[in-house]
Amino acid sequence: MTLYSIALFLHVIGALLLGTALTGEGIALFHLRQATTREELRTWEGVALLGRVFGPSSVVLILLPGLYMMFASWGWVPWIAVGLQGLLLIAVIGASTGIRLGLLLRSAAAGSPVTHDMRTRLRAAIFVVSWFTRVSIALGVVFLMTSKPQLVPALLAIAIAAAVGLTTGALIARRRAGQTGSAGVRAIE
Repeated sequence: MTLYSIALFLHVIGALLLGTALTGEGIALFHLRQATTREELRTWEGVALLGRVFGPSSVVLILLPGLYMMFASWGWVPWIAVGLQGLLLIAVIGASTGIRLGLLLRSAAAGSPVTHDMRTRLRAAIFVVSWFTRVSIALGVVFLMTSKPQLVPALLAIAIAAAVGLTTGALIARRRAGQTGSAGVRAIE
């Protein structure tokens, strides 16, 4: 066993944690958008917390061993540079929407009345679009790690992944908004 193999193991564990964080967040978002009681909001807030715990941990476990492997073996090659930018993009998008969602859920848990406006804000398209975009970029980064392309194909892969995520998220958010808009939204008691 070498230091490189340990770093690779930790790097893969980081990727698995990122997948866990994104999966937990996706499940929580689906259920938060459907929640009808304050208790349901609290329950699914707990699931959403997986993203806030595993997300930063995954970045550390992906980044530190990845940098070691880069310096020890690969050097500064295009697919690594683009992959790092993709990871940074996932982190920034996740942090910005995670903070927004956290503030919304805190105000609901703090005893503020959960009104039609609160439900509307929980169903904001930005949460769905953000999630789909980050999942797609993560898949794009995995593509880079496995195919190791040159700069232009690497940039194209991440751009296409982000575009697919943005488009899919927007289409699903629009479809969900149409379904819930026609049914009406009542206040959570």
